[in-house]
Amino acid sequence: MWRGRQTRWAALLWALVAAAPGPTLPLRPWLGLRLLESSTAGEEPEPGAAPLTPGLPVFEHCTDTCSMARNGVCEEGRRMPSPDFNNSLPRMTYCDLGSDCADCGPWRTTAPQVPWMDVKTPGAIRFLRAKEVQVRVKPAVVPPDVSFLYAYTDPSKDYDVSWHMEHAGMVEPLLSKIFYRILKDRCLRPDGSRALVVDVGANFGWFAILAARLGCRVIAYEPVPLFRHMLLYNIHVNDLTSRIEVRDKAVTDKPGLVKMVVPYSGIWGTAGIDGLNIDHAIEGKKEDVHVQGVMLEDEVKEDVLLMKVDVEGWEPGVMAGAAGLLRGQRVEHIVMEYTPGAPERWYNFEAMEATPRMLVDLIHLYGYRVGSVGDGKTGFGDWDAPLPPAREVTLDNLKYDVADVRLWKDGRLGCPYDDMLDFKAWAGCFGVPESLSARSLRAELTHNVNLWITKPEHVGPSGMELEPRPVGLIPPDAPPNTYWVNNTYNFGMGGRPCDGMDAEWQVRHHCKYSVPECAAEEAALEKLLAEGRVPPQAYVLGDAVTELGLA
Repeated sequence: MWRGRQTRWAALLWALVAAAPGPTLPLRPWLGLRLLESSTAGEEPEPGAAPLTPGLPVFEHCTDTCSMARNGVCEEGRRMPSPDFNNSLPRMTYCDLGSDCADCGPWRTTAPQVPWMDVKTPGAIRFLRAKEVQVRVKPAVVPPDVSFLYAYTDPSKDYDVSWHMEHAGMVEPLLSKIFYRILKDRCLRPDGSRALVVDVGANFGWFAILAARLGCRVIAYEPVPLFRHMLLYNIHVNDLTSRIEVRDKAVTDKPGLVKMVVPYSGIWGTAGIDGLNIDHAIEGKKEDVHVQGVMLEDEVKEDVLLMKVDVEGWEPGVMAGAAGLLRGQRVEHIVMEYTPGAPERWYNFEAMEATPRMLVDLIHLYGYRVGSVGDGKTGFGDWDAPLPPAREVTLDNLKYDVADVRLWKDGRLGCPYDDMLDFKAWAGCFGVPESLSARSLRAELTHNVNLWITKPEHVGPSGMELEPRPVGLIPPDAPPNTYWVNNTYNFGMGGRPCDGMDAEWQVRHHCKYSVPECAAEEAALEKLLAEGRVPPQAYVLGDAVTELGLA
């Protein structure tokens, strides 16, 4: 009852000040809340803090309810703990915003509703501390016009997002630059409204925060409570509650309850539906969380400037549930982590085929162009430098991805091999990636890859530039007897460097041999190719439309 009254009281204050902003209004001290004048553009934040969102009423929240309050150190993460603190170091964070007031000073925010001002309601930090999750905060390494603070956890427990934030101050640099280039100067429309970004699998909120700081409105889906509380802290510490809406649902292909499996060690970001992408070779605590599943076509009924999808192998389900959105609205750009390796962990052949089929539909049914941009961590340069060109994923590549799954399912992937190839690397079938077609997208990947998917009018110098050659270690239109890789980085199957590979596997991975012991194997293969007897994984298909059943 009390919390509801406090929420209604704060909302009423917002309405009053929006209608007639006036001078500072002191409120009853037991609320821990004061209403100030509206924030202004360019207002200087307190030292080490994120800027306030301009043009909105400003509230001060001030309590000392944190268990570590009044110890002489600011432990909310929103400002530097002391004047001589090195701002490049992480700020260890033990208190919710506004709950360590004696040490940090009042917390200023444009959010009128802050549930944890009622001590019965745990805030994000209190929730995470109860889960024994460490919280660190430091400034993100981004352009000054989009500066923000970012919370993450102990990098020894989370090898991905937190490790990169600790050591580089940013997450997935190339993808961040793509976001920056797409959204800069486009978030605020001519009519004053804000363009929409949809973040499916928001995690701790790096891309949601970046989009909101660029001025966009964001709907962020994050069903995992652990990640969502980190996301909520990041939204509040950067004063972005007016621009980011958090939905605690899992996005999928049909409504209903779904099970999320959440690891507490290794790569936290592999949490997902049914634990599809969790590496079970990494020991550690896991938690099952049951959440409501929703479809994007039921959730979003307006144009989308950019949609990010990072769901650990569940991409086909997300896109199947977005069919109505893709047909009925304009979704200009999609940035996706494409993870064919996730269903392969479980030999889920239906999901394995649905993964490349999803890209087929995006190209064939919805008219997108698809570019591979690698792991998202390399090729950054600096924020204003041109983006490196992507490599296009075509139907001629994807016909081999689909065919490989069917061969695998039928027990025929990479076999039978010719008797002339009586060498160790050719002694078995089904080995991945060496048994896959080198003309496929999957042939380049260890496990996953980031894709930039956009409409044709955004392909070119002002948008996504494409290399002349599509993906595939061998061009999909190369002659049938083409076998050896020929790429800039001299990579073999699965993106493995030819030079660093064990010699006995080089020829099977389409690499020219590097030691004399492999000469006989290469000679045998060359003889087969000259006779038109290609190895089983070097098969050649016909027209993509026919092979994929699109006619």
